[in-house]
Amino acid sequence: MYFRMMLWIPTLAYFGVLLTVGHNGFAPTMSITTGFLGALLGLLLAIMFTLRECRRERRITH
Repeated sequence: MYFRMMLWIPTLAYFGVLLTVGHNGFAPTMSITTGFLGALLGLLLAIMFTLRECRRERRITH
């Protein structure tokens, strides 16, 4: 369950940085910002999916 969290956060941070580097007007601060926002989005998605899985397991056992 927590393995998913460890994958989502760096993957989306890396994806955000890659999206920034792909443009011609590359600025280092923009890269840092998109990396941070990608990591934040990854954390929120990981929490959402983990809570969803926990609810699904509780529903099955009851």
